[in-house]
Amino acid sequence: MRLAGAILVTMTVAEGAVVSHAWRDGKLTLKLEDGAATMEWLSPVAFRLARSWRGEGDVLPRIRHERTVPELEDSGATFTMRTRYLTVDLDRADLNLRVTAADTPVAKVALSLAAGGVELGLGMAQDEKVFGLMGSDSGRLNLRGERLERRHGLFFTSRGYGIFMRAPERCAFDLASGTVQARGSQTIEYVFYYGPTPKEILEQHQTVTGESEVTAEALELLSPDRLPPKATPLPKMRLDSWQALGDLVRKLNQWSLSAVQYPALDLASLDWAKGEVKQRAEDMSTLLPIVYRSSGEGGIEAATRYMWKPYLITYLREGYDRGYPLIRPLPMQFSRDANSDRQADVFMLGDEILLAPVLAAGGRRRLDLPRGIWTDLRTNAEYRGNRTVEVEAPAGRVPMFARNGSIVPLMAKNAMELHYFPSLAGEFFLWEPDPGENSQFHASPAGEFMRLETETQVRRTYEWVIHHTKAAHEVAAEGTSYKRVDGRTQLRPGTWWHDAALNNLHVMERADAGADKIVNISF
Repeated sequence: MRLAGAILVTMTVAEGAVVSHAWRDGKLTLKLEDGAATMEWLSPVAFRLARSWRGEGDVLPRIRHERTVPELEDSGATFTMRTRYLTVDLDRADLNLRVTAADTPVAKVALSLAAGGVELGLGMAQDEKVFGLMGSDSGRLNLRGERLERRHGLFFTSRGYGIFMRAPERCAFDLASGTVQARGSQTIEYVFYYGPTPKEILEQHQTVTGESEVTAEALELLSPDRLPPKATPLPKMRLDSWQALGDLVRKLNQWSLSAVQYPALDLASLDWAKGEVKQRAEDMSTLLPIVYRSSGEGGIEAATRYMWKPYLITYLREGYDRGYPLIRPLPMQFSRDANSDRQADVFMLGDEILLAPVLAAGGRRRLDLPRGIWTDLRTNAEYRGNRTVEVEAPAGRVPMFARNGSIVPLMAKNAMELHYFPSLAGEFFLWEPDPGENSQFHASPAGEFMRLETETQVRRTYEWVIHHTKAAHEVAAEGTSYKRVDGRTQLRPGTWWHDAALNNLHVMERADAGADKIVNISF
């Protein structure tokens, strides 16, 4: 029996726990021999399932969502629901379900009522990894093997799915056996998300938890009463040791994997620190999205904050649009890399920049670079990924690396710098708060030619800085050749300069609001 969008009521006796059911607009309502249940589709890749052994229906208020109506097939023993991306088989006898995507098994979720309360069995594979749940004291990103108790826990696994426990409020997560227990409860409700990437899971999660924009004003040093509603203050801590500073970095990573978009650091935590620990903590705090001070004095380094403000504003907006945190642990950004969870003391800031905070005495930093080609922003040195590197790390800045193919906007005194790292093509969509639109920048190399495109929403001077690039034969726009100059201080719109010491090519242009300006470079 196959239906789509209709209502069906069937009386059953011998087929299992279902007494009757109704199907309407993507919502399956079940009356059971020992209670009631509801399964509602929120999108083609997300659904919620509520189950009560107390004879009630839905556990929590309905989640607002777009209309999604999968195809329903009732085989007698199983309800099968199919969307464009997923097939879900729901067993009528016990409401256990199996999720597949493109004929590939994704998850099995068993549901039962035991003496201690409701229990979900997740049927995890031996090598399956688990992330989220606000992390643990171990500092590890992969929580497999741990036992935790959490409120409204969100977690996702390396199999490409996530689960958000809506009810009851507190659950016990046994990630050794792969079970979630709602102790003492006879009701449960969870939301299932299929990604398959962590970012896609977080994007689905935001549709359930709601949006709240954090604007550019949040990048200032705030007082506690000015924190954005969606900001989540980090636990009070004394950043007075290398261990404490390392714990902070690991906590930032753990929280980001738990859908905390805007962690907020109280700079009063640094007041106990001294010497090199204090310097390194200050270096990192300057680049964190939201900082505030509850007591004492001292702020963030203004020049560095100003330089990175366009970049941070853009990712604040993306957090609102898509639910992504600004701080992105390696398992989030490189989910296909099997060992990405082993580094809990580095993170991506947005998509383009890898930060490696210094967490030990001395002026060096050792880390494992992810796949790709990376440029040290301090020295302009290039490193190939999938290897361990050790770099000099003088005090005053966090070691940072830009990915090959990235465009990174930085605000200078007289122009906005657009740092481009070939050889892959790159693009960046810069959020402009005043017009409420994105300026777009594109760069693409093709053999002995390169094309730079600027679609700006505001009138502005731009300085393209093309790293690891030899001197040009010609730079031209709209049929006019740009003039070569002998130093950076001589740059003006319509000129270019080659930095032979760093092997970087600088091109300066002036673009009007609404203009689409293309610069062609030949070598």
